[in-house]
Amino acid sequence: MTSFSGYWSTTFGAMLIEQRGSKVTGTYGHGASAGRVEGGVRGAVLRFRYTEPGERGTGEFRLLRAGKFCGGYTAKGSRRSLPWDGHRGWDGIWETDFGRMRLMHEDTRVHGFYSGAGHSSLLGSASGAALAFNYKERNAAGEGRFTLAADAQIFTGGWRARGRRNWQPWSGRRAHPTPGVTWLVVLEAHWQGSLAEPEYSFGNMLREVFARLPQVRVRQRYFHDAGSLEHGCRELLYIAEPAILLIASHALAGGLSVRGELIDTARVLDSLRFAENLKLLHFSSCLVALAGRKAFGRRPWPVSGYATRVDWGASALIEFTYLDLVLNRGMAPAEAAATLPLLVPYAGNRAPRGSPYRAAGFRFFPAG
Repeated sequence: MTSFSGYWSTTFGAMLIEQRGSKVTGTYGHGASAGRVEGGVRGAVLRFRYTEPGERGTGEFRLLRAGKFCGGYTAKGSRRSLPWDGHRGWDGIWETDFGRMRLMHEDTRVHGFYSGAGHSSLLGSASGAALAFNYKERNAAGEGRFTLAADAQIFTGGWRARGRRNWQPWSGRRAHPTPGVTWLVVLEAHWQGSLAEPEYSFGNMLREVFARLPQVRVRQRYFHDAGSLEHGCRELLYIAEPAILLIASHALAGGLSVRGELIDTARVLDSLRFAENLKLLHFSSCLVALAGRKAFGRRPWPVSGYATRVDWGASALIEFTYLDLVLNRGMAPAEAAATLPLLVPYAGNRAPRGSPYRAAGFRFFPAG
């Protein structure tokens, strides 16, 4: 039987779960705001009731691997489920001497990435509180060893380059998400091809609107080819909070068009495969969604985009509404996508009679 027992770092702070058979009890938080969970496990799913001093409700955790669960909760009197995720052992995001690191803990196998020396990787084996691993950077490789503290919040250890005898220090501290915060990350192609063209940036407009929201962190970056786009996508691996990614560029049915280069959407999706905090990928690009669901394969987050050559002004009105429903009104992406045609009627396959905008062909593809 799957075991949820142990110490977890979660969306709402530290949680200690005790499992006996299929029965589960647990506590989280501390002091006056401490809460309690009680429930039962079936397969890899824990369904529970939670109680806090000022709130109670129900929830569900699904164990994705030994070190991570994802799930959500619904407060009594509410119809909206909100996310509640957790990590234990080596799993999660760490602030280290060599930049942020994302680790995935699967039984004894631990693998992941870190950013301080460019996009680098490590692979190792965990035994109790010890992790022995090999690392690989663009121009270097070697071995390392970490020791995890009892509360799983810090590790100490060291590394040495291949062929060297001396060890160098390498330590880290767990990076905790800020509750209630969501990131809006805009990766945008340079639209202008010459000095004769006027300045335009869709991301600038989005930042002005959504950066005013205290619960939203907006980041805008430009890309000019497949490599720079992949770099921007991989940066999402190191964000601890939920994130929405919007990619804006010219496009064809086969992918994104940047300075004469066609970037296959499959390549974009592959660069995001470990971005477990991603809640929505939206292509602000013509025709990307024309190929349908099969073009996006299986993935743990939803994708949206357009199946037509949508007008720039028309897409701006759609996307400001769509993103506001998620970032400001608290809707899940699927709920926002279903609500969007009611508010912006030309967003779907047919435009109302007399509309100055053509049908945009907005498409939403759920996770899976």
